[in-house]
Amino acid sequence: MKSVSRADYPWWVKVSTLGVPGRNGLWACVAVSFALSVGCLYLGFQDRRFFAGVLFVLAAFPYWQSVRWIDAHGSWDER
Repeated sequence: MKSVSRADYPWWVKVSTLGVPGRNGLWACVAVSFALSVGCLYLGFQDRRFFAGVLFVLAAFPYWQSVRWIDAHGSWDER
């Protein structure tokens, strides 16, 4: 299968990879978002306001999907 050029990536892949240095950087964003979500869940039992931070798990989703999309259709060599 032919690799899609970086200029032809979908907008959501371009936005989520903006300023992130490569595949490992995106995985780091997933890990940090997930860790913040778990930490906020834990702290939410002491102070209910922290339960809102569980929404950080939603931030991990576009990073994860971008890694999957680039693995399937793009190339990490273009970065």
